[in-house]
Amino acid sequence: MGFKDMVARMSHIEVYEMMKRIDQRKKLFENVDWLSLETKLIRTTTYSNSIILYSKDNSKKSLDYLIRTTSGLTNELFIQGVPHKGTLAFGIMTLDMENSIFFGQPLIDAYLLQEEIYFYGVLVHATAEQQLLDKKLDDIPFIKNYLCNLKVGSAKHLTIYPMHSTSIGDPKYNLKYEELRDSINKLRWKTSGNLRKYIDNTELYIGTVSKANKI
Repeated sequence: MGFKDMVARMSHIEVYEMMKRIDQRKKLFENVDWLSLETKLIRTTTYSNSIILYSKDNSKKSLDYLIRTTSGLTNELFIQGVPHKGTLAFGIMTLDMENSIFFGQPLIDAYLLQEEIYFYGVLVHATAEQQLLDKKLDDIPFIKNYLCNLKVGSAKHLTIYPMHSTSIGDPKYNLKYEELRDSINKLRWKTSGNLRKYIDNTELYIGTVSKANKI
């Protein structure tokens, strides 16, 4: 999201260094001990400007780990000033790391839905929504039902909101709402015209979620 504009406005080395920082943080999340959950429950891959997270299976532990990691990673992207949007979809994926073969219906579902999103954030696809409900949604943090801005109209979706209250041993993850809001607002310096509507919609989303969760 906005990657081509960043490439156009930033030097080649700046983009490279930014992507390296994101990749280092992404690898960190694979091994975070989320409240004593098992590590290695997810894998991540990067292709061009896309970051893809995969869970080991459809267990509640893997789902919990995946959501916490998605929340933390999106928070990190805001810190780094990287506009982004994504989707959590459910289904069988093939991950052949040795031969760099990655395919499955969830990847297609996630891609098509993220194309509709008109703010910076992560939505839950219908294929994953039932999984969340079956696994007792109330027990899983960082999930919020929200009337989402889409490119055509709006619709309620479960969303995974950026983690800005839970620490993983790094002071950056103790961000308060005001700090997260400032990080989002700084994205205006990199955009003009219609793209700024994404920022307006994101500020509204984060403000609503933060107020609802008293963050």
